[in-house]
Amino acid sequence: MKTDLVEIFQTIRAGVQPYATRGYTVHENSETGYDLYSEKNIDVNGEKITERFFTGIYINGSVVEVKVNTTEFSTSNQELENFGEDKAGLKITRLDDTKLKEVETLIEIIHTNFKEKEWI
Repeated sequence: MKTDLVEIFQTIRAGVQPYATRGYTVHENSETGYDLYSEKNIDVNGEKITERFFTGIYINGSVVEVKVNTTEFSTSNQELENFGEDKAGLKITRLDDTKLKEVETLIEIIHTNFKEKEWI
């Protein structure tokens, strides 16, 4: 069981970093934040979008926040924290193998949604 926020952050970031080879671009890569965006140019209702937040991990106060993009994705039955602006996710203070698997599964589900929507 990991309780050190830096260790939790680094463990989750290590699991997310391979997505940078799947069509996402790193926007922040610091000691307290790591996030990925899709930079595929898409047209949504006549509006051109050149970047779309995919996922991010941040140390925020006494928790590690794992945020995912929830645009056109229902999270109502997922028990996720609402971070506003089409972002939801988890606040983590303790990380064990079960919780890490939950984080990895959540990110893979959002990645699948991005692929289905052709956002990457």
